[in-house]
Amino acid sequence: MTTNSHKLASSLAEVSLIDAAACADVGSMSISWWHEEVRAGRAPQPVIRKPRCTRWRVSDVRDFWANFAGSGLDGSDALMAVTKKASAAANAKRAGVIASTGASAGHAA
Repeated sequence: MTTNSHKLASSLAEVSLIDAAACADVGSMSISWWHEEVRAGRAPQPVIRKPRCTRWRVSDVRDFWANFAGSGLDGSDALMAVTKKASAAANAKRAGVIASTGASAGHAA
């Protein structure tokens, strides 16, 4: 009987459902990062998508993170890419503001 209950427990773990917070936490990422990966098609699509109840299969999420780790990118690389993109956007915005005011750039020097 122990063998059958162990098989049942293993198969239940494969189909267990988790939320976005748990999905992101596996890789020490933010929930917004996780949702962006799903939108971009890099992370698995949820199996349940209802208002305030979106869930992913544990096995799908585990496979995603295993492939992500095997891709040579770790969480810090992904975070650095996002940070560099945000910094470039902020710098471009600042440059646009300085260029449009004209006088501000002259006074700053």
